[in-house]
Amino acid sequence: MTMADTRQLLILKAQIASDLGAIDRIEEAVSSAMTAHEPEATPPQIVRSGLALYLHDFYQAVEQVLVWITRALNGFDTLGEAWHLDLLRLSSLDVEGLRPAVISDSTRVQLDRYRSFRHFVRHGYDRDFMWERMKDLVSDLPKVVTLFEEDVHRFLDVLDEMARELNEE
Repeated sequence: MTMADTRQLLILKAQIASDLGAIDRIEEAVSSAMTAHEPEATPPQIVRSGLALYLHDFYQAVEQVLVWITRALNGFDTLGEAWHLDLLRLSSLDVEGLRPAVISDSTRVQLDRYRSFRHFVRHGYDRDFMWERMKDLVSDLPKVVTLFEEDVHRFLDVLDEMARELNEE
């Protein structure tokens, strides 16, 4: 399947596991912040700013998982202005002879919403984050985390199989 060796696959699995742990902690923090407020009320500015940063960090961790995988198995590099979008697209493709898709198309669509918001947070100058723009991202976060983690765990099973094949050679 790939030119990676067993050592590289083990390192890749460790990197992915670390970032999945960070994603779980971020989801916990967002959930905790939201339980402290009325479900239909707009949180105060300081809470919205914190939530925006957590959404940003969630996507950063997702993107890092995808970068680890695509660098190790595809030789993908983070060059060009559209690399963030290219990474999502490449991660949802089955690359014959290298690896299966890392994430499903439906997960890619969901993650692209967070990618877009991450860009807004990172490049915006007005820190009065619009609750209307982010409230669905906050409420959908548990579902999207589950989708992403299910996809990645399926992919980790593929890495295990790749390592077994390499050890048999």
